[in-house]
Amino acid sequence: MNIANQVLVLAADAAEAPNPVIPEPNHLAWALGSFLALWALMKFVLLPPILSKREEREMKVLEDREAADRARAAVGQVQADYDASLAAARADADGIIDAARAEAGEHRAAVMGEATNEVAAIRAEAAGGLDDSRSAAITSMKGDVGDIAVAAASAVLGKNLDRGAQQSAIDAALNGDDA
Repeated sequence: MNIANQVLVLAADAAEAPNPVIPEPNHLAWALGSFLALWALMKFVLLPPILSKREEREMKVLEDREAADRARAAVGQVQADYDASLAAARADADGIIDAARAEAGEHRAAVMGEATNEVAAIRAEAAGGLDDSRSAAITSMKGDVGDIAVAAASAVLGKNLDRGAQQSAIDAALNGDDA
């Protein structure tokens, strides 16, 4: 066979073979029918529940966001109320502490006043007792000093002196008067 015959055989086979790029009419009809059936199935059967679930989920998300916003607002209000009550409690506590301090200061002043009065009374009593003791000591010493002074003057002068006659001079000397 020669090459020309081979080319003719190939050309004849080519004329009889279908083109793979261009579909046959019955394939087009089947493809169109299948497409329309799947489209109708998706549009009317499968897609509506999916879309309704998606819409429900979107509504649920919106409701949850609104609830969260309301909760945030409520928390803000509760926090403000708590802060206000805490500030009021602190103010009350400060007032109670200040009142207790003032009462303690008054009590301290009263106790200090009583103590000062008691100390003054004790000092006055002690001073009175001291004056009495000094007077008693001076009185008891006057006799002893008078006896010693008369004895010493008698020894110096070499004669017996009368204590009764010398008593006024002894009293003046003990009282600080010049005789």
